[in-house]
Amino acid sequence: MKLEATRRKSAFMGLTPLIDMIFLLLLFFLLGSDFVQFTQSQLAPSRGTGGAQSPSQPAIISLDEDGALQWNGLPSSKGQVIQLARQQVAQDAEQLFVVMPVGAANVQTVMHTMDLLAEAGASQITLERDVFDIDLADF
Repeated sequence: MKLEATRRKSAFMGLTPLIDMIFLLLLFFLLGSDFVQFTQSQLAPSRGTGGAQSPSQPAIISLDEDGALQWNGLPSSKGQVIQLARQQVAQDAEQLFVVMPVGAANVQTVMHTMDLLAEAGASQITLERDVFDIDLADF
């Protein structure tokens, strides 16, 4: 008597559940991300690297929590900041501009201020968080 071994049917695994999971993960990450367009800003090189000293002092632009601007401690409007920045760049093309957000200033407002300075022709813009962190001898 000859016995035949029963053939095992190979288990078939469909790809549909895998594709569904990938689609759900894709939706999760798309809906969980921000659609804000970030632009790259040009920042000045790090301080204390040596080299020639700039003859002019850095221009300090403070930005309050409510968006009010100050140019070297004097209250200024956006138009005045652009005008003063253009004057500084006309005198010295390598003028350093320091943007200092005070307190809980809005990041978008800080970036807008840096963009205004760049439109005025500023090539050296740096960001500092507090006036007490700056040592003007480093510039």
